[in-house]
Amino acid sequence: MNHGKQTLSSGPLLIRGLSEIVERRPNDPIEYLATYLYKQAENTRARKKKEDDVKQLELEQQRVEEERVRRAQLKSEIRALREQEATERKQREVEERRKREAEELAKRHKELASQPPPLPAVREEDDIFVVEFGETELHRQAAVKDANLLELLRDNYHSIASRNADGKTPRDVALDAGLQENVEQIDSYCVLLLQNGNTKAVNDLVLCGYTEIINQLKTIEDSDEDTNEFINVDIPQLLQKVKQLQQAIKDGDTQTVDTMMSDRKNIALYRDVEGSSSLHNAIDNRQYAIALNLLQKYPSLALVKDIRDRSSLDLLNSIDEDSVSDDQREMYDQLKDALIATSGSHQMD
Repeated sequence: MNHGKQTLSSGPLLIRGLSEIVERRPNDPIEYLATYLYKQAENTRARKKKEDDVKQLELEQQRVEEERVRRAQLKSEIRALREQEATERKQREVEERRKREAEELAKRHKELASQPPPLPAVREEDDIFVVEFGETELHRQAAVKDANLLELLRDNYHSIASRNADGKTPRDVALDAGLQENVEQIDSYCVLLLQNGNTKAVNDLVLCGYTEIINQLKTIEDSDEDTNEFINVDIPQLLQKVKQLQQAIKDGDTQTVDTMMSDRKNIALYRDVEGSSSLHNAIDNRQYAIALNLLQKYPSLALVKDIRDRSSLDLLNSIDEDSVSDDQREMYDQLKDALIATSGSHQMD
């Protein structure tokens, strides 16, 4: 069967071979025909092998391309999966952090609520107020939903300006807790102070660094000329005077400090956002003569603490005595003795 197919397929070659024998008339026709058929068979095999090699190469290239596409697709899928996992992980971390913060805030306020009431936030000294910074009852209630803050505000409006260890006022605490109704209670009370003509209370709050009140007061509609002047002229002037006094203390300008305190006796009782008083600032800038003068005029400043719970004596004790120059030594020693004596006498009271 196979022999018949081979004979059939080699028929044209045999005919061409016989034609060449007739044309060339070789000496040995049989050998010539055998050689001719062999060469033709070799050529056919070589051509077929070449075609097979080309097809094999094409198949290999196709396989390589398919593999490349498959790998690229797999790589893309892996990248997308990793990005999805990273996004989900970040979302989980954010949710867990928020949950922890909420739990810590709730725990903190629960602990604070169980503590005894804080000391009075204001000391009166010849009609001069000294606001004590720290966690107040108003801070705690500002973080409570549906809290009635009006009674606390009436009892002690100065606590509006008090700042806790994080430098937050009760209004800030309410904002952080997302309790807009508590924010509005505080804002409304500040507006009410001015509407009732209590400019002293407003000045006290501004002097204690509660500058947020300015924006609240500007919401008053149909205010008279005096009220407008107080909001837009008097308060900005007060803030400017505080800045001037702070700069004079920093520069050691004793004359300017004395003049400003004579013009307005409570200007030296300002507080900044860190809770620092004029006495803190004088010691921090190593203006010991000015600090001693402030202490003699306002002894209660000895008890004022900043948001880090540091009194002026604490601040003075933190200074390396070896760094005190000979020119400063006498004033430094007098100030230290006066602070110790003043602090001791107030504690005995």
